[in-house]
Amino acid sequence: MAEKLLLGMLKAGQKATKIAQLCRAEKDLFEILVQEKGRLKSNDLDFKTLADVFIQQVAKSELEKEFPGIGKRVYGEENNEFTNTLGETIFVKVEKTVEQTAELLAKVVDGNKSAPRLLAQAAHDNVEATSIYPTSDELKLVGECEINIDQVAFWIDPIDGTSQYVKGIEDGPVNCNHVHAKGLHCVTVLIGAYDIMTGLPIVGVVYQPFYKKMEPSGCWKEMCYWGICHNEKRITNCQHIFESNIEKRSNSSGYSVVSSTHDQLICNLIPKIPNAQVCVASGAGYKSLCVILGLVDVFVYSDDACYKWDTCATQAISMALGGNIVTLKKAMKCSNNNFHCDSLHPTQVKYKDQNPTPACPWANVGGLLVFNSSPRSKECTKKILEVASEMHLFEK
Repeated sequence: MAEKLLLGMLKAGQKATKIAQLCRAEKDLFEILVQEKGRLKSNDLDFKTLADVFIQQVAKSELEKEFPGIGKRVYGEENNEFTNTLGETIFVKVEKTVEQTAELLAKVVDGNKSAPRLLAQAAHDNVEATSIYPTSDELKLVGECEINIDQVAFWIDPIDGTSQYVKGIEDGPVNCNHVHAKGLHCVTVLIGAYDIMTGLPIVGVVYQPFYKKMEPSGCWKEMCYWGICHNEKRITNCQHIFESNIEKRSNSSGYSVVSSTHDQLICNLIPKIPNAQVCVASGAGYKSLCVILGLVDVFVYSDDACYKWDTCATQAISMALGGNIVTLKKAMKCSNNNFHCDSLHPTQVKYKDQNPTPACPWANVGGLLVFNSSPRSKECTKKILEVASEMHLFEK
């Protein structure tokens, strides 16, 4: 069952990735799709696009094909409601045929016929196995995991880093350790599965739809990362990449911490840590991925504006590599002379319960701390928690 679950999530993610690429490639379509939702605290526009809504529905549809009835346990950032320029409200979904799906999407884009046809065709195309899928040896290990599909639910972020997706910067600035500060490289598709009994993530799939632009075609090549952490099983396709990046950085001094420019508490905290270097990047999924891949040591975030759909997939992969994602505010209480990262397990982020009001129901309240299994990451984690406690970070 674990093998089928992983392959189903990979297919859903790949199909979602292809649609995200298609929406960016079709200029006329993309200009019609964008709808402003509000503003982020950083004052960047927060956009809702048909790509967001449709990709989530496509992923949900793919999982439903593999596991009939599971759609009611697929949750995400977007509802399937979209308003076109005429003020009409359409509930977007994948219909039974290409023609029916295209007809529905045409209503969203005010009668445009060609673009909805392209999207509908992509949604109904079969996804073939590619080189990014698990090897036979990996699948054999995955098949040894005992996962009860009746106890699995999903969190999906169809396009994490939507503002970067909308802006469409192809060659964004790159800072320390090849971490992209902004641009399409920071966009990710996130699909995470969690155990509804424990609330812990068990399978994570992350795609970068705009990993590399291929010349002379101008098409984008995607990259895929996955991991399973269930009971005593730890399996991921990131192990080699992680170890290689850690080795490359073995002679460098200091700590590399990735964060956001608008997180003022963290901007004040990091300079108090000796030999800490800040890398600014966009997208919660991408910043967590930078830790998973060993490009940076820690991702730390103090606000409540990061949600379950932002972290479920990356936490599963992080845990498969011996790292984790924990609640920063709770983890600060574990900072003492006997500190070790295993002591943070009770503070790891979980996914089954809503927050009580007035907090947003599915926000990761109390901030986040993402670390990996490297000694330097653990040292940096300890220092961040010690300084945060000394600063009384959440008491201001």
